[in-house]
Amino acid sequence: MSAKQPLSNPDYIDHDVAYLLGLLLARGEFHQDGDTRRLVVTFPYRQAVIPGALPNSPDRETAIRLGLDDIRMRIQELLETTVEVERHEHQVTLRAVFTRNTIGWRDLRYLTGHRNHYTEFELPDVAANFDRETKVELMRGFADAASDPSPADADRAGRHRVVLQFQFGNWKLPLQICHLLQHDLEIPVSHILWGHPNIRSPGGGSGWAKETRMRIYAEAFEPVGYYFRYKQEIFEELLRKNRETGSHRYKPCNPKVKTIRARSGKPRHCDEKDERLPPGIRGRHFNAYFQICKRLGCKQGKRSPQLEIFTDEDSD
Repeated sequence: MSAKQPLSNPDYIDHDVAYLLGLLLARGEFHQDGDTRRLVVTFPYRQAVIPGALPNSPDRETAIRLGLDDIRMRIQELLETTVEVERHEHQVTLRAVFTRNTIGWRDLRYLTGHRNHYTEFELPDVAANFDRETKVELMRGFADAASDPSPADADRAGRHRVVLQFQFGNWKLPLQICHLLQHDLEIPVSHILWGHPNIRSPGGGSGWAKETRMRIYAEAFEPVGYYFRYKQEIFEELLRKNRETGSHRYKPCNPKVKTIRARSGKPRHCDEKDERLPPGIRGRHFNAYFQICKRLGCKQGKRSPQLEIFTDEDSD
């Protein structure tokens, strides 16, 4: 269904619910111990210093906690329960406790398919019926929890991109989010860096089982952006730098017309049959990310008499 067509949200979905759903899909989990139910969203960080931060910016932990102040109040009013921000080593968590099986708890469990962890979550079918702004809110929640804009994510030509991260082991959600972005919001995705041995460790080695990284050029992602102030400030700086280099028209990823140049073939990897890979791609060799997308079920794009050629630049 095109994002240009008028849509109406289900009665229990508003912008606050959509935003919280985005947080959950990115880094959420549910726990239940007897009558006590807990919803937890994790905001991990590896380095205290924020890459590309503006002068006088706080450290990352402080910046996350400051950003969570408004978000905590928003979610607390929505769920009508206590929501707390907790500090841990290399992460900050948002935690809501339910002592009763409230309608809010049941709605969130329904939206996440009664799964418990973000490594299992999928985009619910009902999201197809969200109007455009509600889909944007969902994506902004996802970005707030699973994206840290950084100058380090520029391409070889120096044009800046944002990266959406998906935990290793969730092979469905990246394709679902990619479809929502490209088909519904008309936000082109540059490519998806899968946690697969042919993509992350093509020369051999065991360090391939990493998060999946979806790359989107900054200008394309501008309709979404971030609610976290420090992330939005860095993002706007990346936008400014891209615009200084001149305007650029980005095309959506179209796996149906991509092909492989002979020189782009990747060597075989001993882990292509690893049990951590899903059955659909286990035991198969891939030379490019879009082959994995198609094998996992991507049906986006359309065929064209003029084939788009896959180049090394697509995978940097």
